Amino acid sequence: METLMSWMSPLSRRALLWGARFALAAGGGAVAWWAMRRGLLTPPPAPDPPFPEADPMPGQVIVDAANPRWLHYAGGGPLFLCGPGDPEGFLYRGHRRPDGTRDGDQADLIAKLAGTGANAIYLMAVRSHGGDGDATHNPFIDNDPARGLNEAVLRQWQGWFETMDRHGIVIFFVFYDDGARIWDTGDRVGAAEAAFIRALVRRFKRHRHLIWVIAEEYQERYTPRRVHDIAVQIRLADEFAHPIAVHKLAGLDFSEFAADPVIDQFAIQYDAPDDAAFHRTVVAAWQAAAGRYNLNLAESHPRTHGAATRRRNWAIAMGGAYTMVLGMDIAGTAVADLEDCGRLRRFMEATDFDRMAPRDDLAAAGTTYVLARPGESYIVYGADGPAALGLREMVAGRYDFTWFDPASGATVRWQRRPVTSGEAAWRPPPEIGAEVALHLRRSGR
Repeated sequence: METLMSWMSPLSRRALLWGARFALAAGGGAVAWWAMRRGLLTPPPAPDPPFPEADPMPGQVIVDAANPRWLHYAGGGPLFLCGPGDPEGFLYRGHRRPDGTRDGDQADLIAKLAGTGANAIYLMAVRSHGGDGDATHNPFIDNDPARGLNEAVLRQWQGWFETMDRHGIVIFFVFYDDGARIWDTGDRVGAAEAAFIRALVRRFKRHRHLIWVIAEEYQERYTPRRVHDIAVQIRLADEFAHPIAVHKLAGLDFSEFAADPVIDQFAIQYDAPDDAAFHRTVVAAWQAAAGRYNLNLAESHPRTHGAATRRRNWAIAMGGAYTMVLGMDIAGTAVADLEDCGRLRRFMEATDFDRMAPRDDLAAAGTTYVLARPGESYIVYGADGPAALGLREMVAGRYDFTWFDPASGATVRWQRRPVTSGEAAWRPPPEIGAEVALHLRRSGR
């Protein structure tokens, strides 16, 4: 066969390899066997093993198989995620004690976040081995992977996670920081890494407010196949079926995981010049997702604070994504900024946003963005002190109105107000400030 290949033209060699691929797809054959032996053809990956039947805990954050666009609480309504996208080094704040634990301010950060309504902390298990942390930023005995996991460290993490869970704060658990890789095994998850992943999952899977995240900026160290196989290890060890996310370098292409049955969330990193650009970006990502996974704009650049952050978060939410704020490290974050996240989260969770889609084409009057289930319910947002909020193509009927001030939380409700068909607009009540959100829902017929 080697002699045959040596005198064949490039076109003929290509034809032979295509024939080998066909033979492999058809079940094998001598040509396919020879091509694999020579390294010219990669065998298909083995099928995933059977996963345990999903059995989520009541109130747990889950993927709704009927609506993967958004996460839900098991037995309850939809989850909206808005919270700090920092500190990445949360687990390693403070000085390292001889037993590997830390004397940092983690409990204080959780206490500050609790009660504001902001509901996530972005944190990482491994920041050593090429990541942004130092050599001690991992959970191993003496920080040596060969010695196994440090029980004292895991107990300390468990205590922080239990407190977060009680307060409804989602543990956004990133296994690997960008650039971090302990086991250089190519596409394959080796036995040591599989044991590491499964041990962490088994230790923390009983927390209800939890999202597993395989890696930050995964392309720096991992292939899509390796990411998939890590997700398989997570799923095998987690009968509660918590959501699994992947974070990428800047961009919107998620095609390598779009149809992956064990990847549930695209954690997006993106730079944009203004709120309108972020909104357009998220709408484009929503359309590309086509209902197969949910979106979390987990890193938006440039960093902002105060009203600028609040407006950006609303622009992202109204495009169809969750939002975690880069640079919101809790310690140096104004409580008002955390409360802005909490107000957005509480407003959204009181609506049926999970049944809507971005529909800015329906905007009228001073409306900036629209989420809609046309004829049934709408969320309308105006950023710049609109004299009125409006919608096109309304279906005539009676609607319940909930007016909301994103900056103060002030709320005004109108019940069973008549709306005519076509275009309609409504002046905000005087209790509502310059930023305005409105939820309209058709009253029971």
